[in-house]
Amino acid sequence: MNRSFTVLVYTTQHMKIGGIESHLHEFCYWLSKKGAEIDLIVLNSEMQPETEEFYKKICRRFYPGKQKKTWLRVIWLFLVKIRLFGRRYNAVYTNGQGESILPFAKMFSPGTNWIHHYHQSCEPEDQLTWGKSYRRSLTKADLLIACSRSIAIKLNSSLSRTIEVIPCFSKEVSVKIRDDINTEKLKLGYYGRLIPEKGIDILCRLSEDKDFGHVEFHIWGQGSAYPPEFFLEFPRIRYHGPFSGEKELAAVIGSLDAYLLISKNPEALPIVLLEVMSAGLPWFATDRGGIPDIFQDIYTTRIIPASSNYEDIKIALLDFAAAISNGKVNHTALKEAYQSQFSHEVLTRTWLKKLGFLNQTV
Repeated sequence: MNRSFTVLVYTTQHMKIGGIESHLHEFCYWLSKKGAEIDLIVLNSEMQPETEEFYKKICRRFYPGKQKKTWLRVIWLFLVKIRLFGRRYNAVYTNGQGESILPFAKMFSPGTNWIHHYHQSCEPEDQLTWGKSYRRSLTKADLLIACSRSIAIKLNSSLSRTIEVIPCFSKEVSVKIRDDINTEKLKLGYYGRLIPEKGIDILCRLSEDKDFGHVEFHIWGQGSAYPPEFFLEFPRIRYHGPFSGEKELAAVIGSLDAYLLISKNPEALPIVLLEVMSAGLPWFATDRGGIPDIFQDIYTTRIIPASSNYEDIKIALLDFAAAISNGKVNHTALKEAYQSQFSHEVLTRTWLKKLGFLNQTV
């Protein structure tokens, strides 16, 4: 790609860790590898120092906002606009949610391809959080791209406009999934935010069920609702605390026989399911948001209704565990499905076309 192609990336926030943070990391990295010059602006940045260093290396310009008060953020963003005034970009890419998106993008978008990437759940309770300006940004962007087909259908119903679909980027995890499964001690686990909506209490209850005597339940993460001492009441839960970094992620995934996401949270497309899928690790999840869109088969990607009661969850999970023990999981096929649909090669090529680099060789 000719280095003259430039992309302005604007996101409303960047926390220390998170699925969308992971997407942005990979999005910027792979586009820059193909020659795009990226100017990145983060309105509310709480990223870790090593993440800041990463963006300083791969982006042409990088502006992380660290103001805590809203009025200071407004001033800071105005000053950034002044610094960028008059610059032209081949494309403007926005994501996140907030009233600042529309006025910011309109400053640069005349004659520029403006794409907004939507990766919220689009459930009714989510739509209630849309401010007037943010809703207008969803209708005014040249392209509105959802992270999954299910989310696109909901957006179309609400906005009555064309919605395209491109999944989020995810980290591709290269690790050998265990072939020597101990059928008397299956290792099922969860990593991520520790909040009630992610099914943590269900995992604890399952760990106490005598029918799961052949299963070890492992949990990684942190959250105020579940301090470390909480898990002392559940001796068959192996709580490991938080982790960070790609090596630790690979070690976590490599230690499990399956990943569990028994979520009642308004999900979009959970990046974690794509991560474990890239390694060939099977997963068990509820049908929230875009999760059904990445279903492959009942042995590798088991989906149950989010409305399931405890007994329904128990029966489905016992059947899923039996399939793993009986060798019905095709880890290679799961990895191949990821590579054909969600790999960085596939997504980078798709994004470059949507951003307007139609004549570039990728």
